[in-house]
Amino acid sequence: MELKHLVNARLSPQMRTWLWERKVAMGNRRIRELGKRLSQRIHEIAQQDLIELMRIRTKAEWELFRDTRRDALRRSLGIGREYRERGRAEPECAEPERAKIAERIVTNIIQNEHYQIDNLVFPGHKRIPITANLYRPVGVHGKTPAVLICHSHHHPKTEIELQCIGMTFAQQGCTVLIMDLLGHGERRQHPFAAHHDEWRTCRVDRQDYYFRYVLGMQMNMVGESLMGWMVQDIRRGIDLLCADPQVNQEHMILIGAVAGGGDIAAVAGALDDRVTAVVAFNFGGVPAGDWDSTRNLPDTARGGFWPWVILGSLAPRRLIYGKEFAWNSEQDLTWKCLRQIYALYDSRDSLRSVHGSGRVSGHGPLDSHCTNIGPIHRQQIYPIFQEWFGISIPARELSPPLDEEALYCLTPESRQTVRARSVHEVCREVCHEQLEASRVKRESQAANASSAYLQHQLQDILGPLAPCSTYRVRSKRHGIGRSEYVVLEVFEENISLRMQLLWPSGLSDTSPPVVVGLAQEGNLELRKKRRSLIQGLRACGIAVCLVEPRGIGDGRHGELYRGRISPSAGVAANSLMLGESLLSSRIRDLRTVIAYLRNHKALDGKRFALWGEALAPTNSSRPSLAVPLDASPYPEGSEPFGGVVALLAALYEPDVLAVYVHRGLLSYASVLDHPFAYLPADAIIRRILEVADLPDIAAALVPRPLRLERLVDGLNRPAGGRQVEAAYQRARAAYDRAGAAGCLLIESANESAETIAEWLLAHLRS
Repeated sequence: MELKHLVNARLSPQMRTWLWERKVAMGNRRIRELGKRLSQRIHEIAQQDLIELMRIRTKAEWELFRDTRRDALRRSLGIGREYRERGRAEPECAEPERAKIAERIVTNIIQNEHYQIDNLVFPGHKRIPITANLYRPVGVHGKTPAVLICHSHHHPKTEIELQCIGMTFAQQGCTVLIMDLLGHGERRQHPFAAHHDEWRTCRVDRQDYYFRYVLGMQMNMVGESLMGWMVQDIRRGIDLLCADPQVNQEHMILIGAVAGGGDIAAVAGALDDRVTAVVAFNFGGVPAGDWDSTRNLPDTARGGFWPWVILGSLAPRRLIYGKEFAWNSEQDLTWKCLRQIYALYDSRDSLRSVHGSGRVSGHGPLDSHCTNIGPIHRQQIYPIFQEWFGISIPARELSPPLDEEALYCLTPESRQTVRARSVHEVCREVCHEQLEASRVKRESQAANASSAYLQHQLQDILGPLAPCSTYRVRSKRHGIGRSEYVVLEVFEENISLRMQLLWPSGLSDTSPPVVVGLAQEGNLELRKKRRSLIQGLRACGIAVCLVEPRGIGDGRHGELYRGRISPSAGVAANSLMLGESLLSSRIRDLRTVIAYLRNHKALDGKRFALWGEALAPTNSSRPSLAVPLDASPYPEGSEPFGGVVALLAALYEPDVLAVYVHRGLLSYASVLDHPFAYLPADAIIRRILEVADLPDIAAALVPRPLRLERLVDGLNRPAGGRQVEAAYQRARAAYDRAGAAGCLLIESANESAETIAEWLLAHLRS
């Protein structure tokens, strides 16, 4: 170790940086390879849809193309789901009782000779309060145009540029509503509202943005989405403006700022016909996998709702296509698509563009960086609004900003009136309601049909899980000792599955049973960290097959490899864009390997057991693990992959005789118990909590032997005994009813490798 530090000290800074980058690249090698393949598939699908779009020649053809994709977007975001489930059409103003003007609370009024600002609190989606500033004109009679602004991820409603826009447009006779988006400003979902002594370097606005990562995971599990909730909140804002007698509902303008605001404005405008015009900045092109789920919507590739389709859905309504920096219209494919679509309506004048100068990587005076909407962009928007809506161009902008605290809406009095529920609490309520309804349906089935019914319920959630039928052995070689390395090439998806077969240490004339083991870290780490268990199994006459499904085997932990800023988060997002959770495809990979092993001449294809392992260190059991998402050191993240895949594969593989899970996730519901979550994005199964949780899957395995050891909760802490028993109450009851109570073992301590090997052997013999 001293030699290592000595050598490192003698290296140049450039060499140390290069070595560090190489280390990180090698630690993300396999997940990056998978990401490239998924990105290629996304681009191929996008290109096919573009070709189809370019063939459209009539308005009717476009509207058929548009409506199918817009409906897919609405379904993916969960918008109108409650009406579809009841067989009703969604009304134009969904849940209007939430937007009644009587429900809003005005907590303060700021008077000025040019404008008035009302600090508002009103009910948003799922009745989570919305905080907003309503800028009103002074001395204006008659109806006023309405402007609703979606701020960027940089700063909330109090930011200087937003204040300038609100004051200036109010001076010009407009009513302007600037809301805090969910998770931002006064609606933030983390406790770092002030600089804690412990985290003095924490930037609060950055935490608002970073926590979209946690919100996206929690919402995805219950079938919701962060973009969907934000869009629903924008619609509640439109409801509020429509209920204002001073507002001209024919002039409803929605502006989306740079850095994420344009995405939300575009989607909200596409799905709400009350919007007259949209200004959308920095929204276009083929989305790329990103940890922020509002940047790459699930099902984009499968549903075909690309940015050019979403923006084109506004035609023939008015649209300003905005770019923060310099822009070449001839090279912008989205702009070409929009011009074609607007030409079908003979509404070319309803499509305009604005842009800045310089580039994002530059930092000179000509590089038009802005926080929301900069001066160079506003000066281009003013004459367009004058032409479209008769809003006069301001002689000067009102720029002296107010103190941020003056624009805060939640006062001590309003907090007593408003029930400020957090997102994780609402998701937990949704989870419990959905699971209870699903469990009631399953319990109404005959005892011998409940497992099949659960498989049926999960079918729409998990997608196709059948093992791949067309694969070949790409390579096979013998390793040291009685071992064999095999790579399967799956033709349908152009992926490779790696496995290592470890034969029993003794000689035998009979074909041995097989324990199939898998861990996120990969075969090398699994063999190294659980050597004693593997040796014990081989000594008992059991073959061990260690499996690496797609993207598995990099063997590293930490934020650079498994956290928000890691490639795995982007790859998980790419998989969702293609319409499938990454874990679902890995379940299919495991079943493909099982199909291969079942036909292996040297193995007993009727005696299988599955072993799901997690090698990640756990966090302490202290009550709080609340730290900023860019803190260092950062809490350890769990690795539920092995346990979840083993449980779900066993559900669909009836000849699996036993399942052993070590350090698996207690339940997905436990991820909703806190505003923090310490697990990787690729461990999440989207919509899983609409139907079942891990304890429900465990219950469906009855009477097969199941051993769960050292489970962890959503904060990657060892789950306590009471917590485990509460979560697995139904599973225990199911095993009791089947007379197999002894087949379900849930243990809080690590058993010896010898004990585990003997347990697996006993059930593989039976």
